[in-house]
Amino acid sequence: MALVLNPRKLAAIDIVFLGARLIIAEYAIGVLVAPALGVFTLLRAGSYWQLVLGLYLILLGINYVPMLAYALAISKGQSAQAEISDELSDKRRAMAKYRRQSLFLLVPLVVPITALRRGGWAPQG
Repeated sequence: MALVLNPRKLAAIDIVFLGARLIIAEYAIGVLVAPALGVFTLLRAGSYWQLVLGLYLILLGINYVPMLAYALAISKGQSAQAEISDELSDKRRAMAKYRRQSLFLLVPLVVPITALRRGGWAPQG
């Protein structure tokens, strides 16, 4: 079975199980803190690996931009349950599936590219 990333559903399942406030805070921290640490690391870089780490942290923060946009749209529309209702019959399986997908958050630029390929970050009806 191929693992296909669906960032919107990943945000929705996080909201359903962990709450909108926590998830929005997590994604906002990812958007703000990771790039800030990346810039700080780049400014203090004295080696090739520090340069790589700084760039990685900046790109990691970019991954959280669509996740934050999805979380805000889903929580505003209070549609988290509806987003994943087809998968809630087996909660354990759904959580396992999306926990594996959450590993993609660590791969630079994969989330924004996937989001754009799925039609952008606009709310889906």
